[in-house]
Amino acid sequence: MRQSLLTHLQIKELRKSPFVEKVTEAQVFFTATFKEHFVEEHQRGKTATSIITEAGIDPDILGDSRVRSLRTVAYYHVAQKKRAEIRQKAGIPEPGEAPSGEKERIHRLEHELAYTRQELEFLKKIYAADREAEQAWLLKHRRKQNSGSSEK
Repeated sequence: MRQSLLTHLQIKELRKSPFVEKVTEAQVFFTATFKEHFVEEHQRGKTATSIITEAGIDPDILGDSRVRSLRTVAYYHVAQKKRAEIRQKAGIPEPGEAPSGEKERIHRLEHELAYTRQELEFLKKIYAADREAEQAWLLKHRRKQNSGSSEK
């Protein structure tokens, strides 16, 4: 089920819209503003076709499959934007981005230090538990040896 290619007249018509960023024979790219507007209106209960029509775009030019894919693309765009805002507020660099600047470096080192401290506390607990178990074992075996020697 392949999307139909757009004609030169359809491309010309779509380029008139301020909500269309780029158009090729095979694809239509909408602006980030339109994607966000689309999601807001869709969440209010409007259909994709009515949102597109209100924006001055003929949904028949786009076709059903492009209209359906617009929903997916718009929601994905909004989700990506929200994730980026959350990362920015938390001071976390983008995935694959090396930390730049002193603030990010300090944040990364503080996190590493906290993690190392947790590891150290965990190892201390394991060591203490191992010592307790060893002492309990020795005490138990000493009692057995002492009780065995008194029977003789």
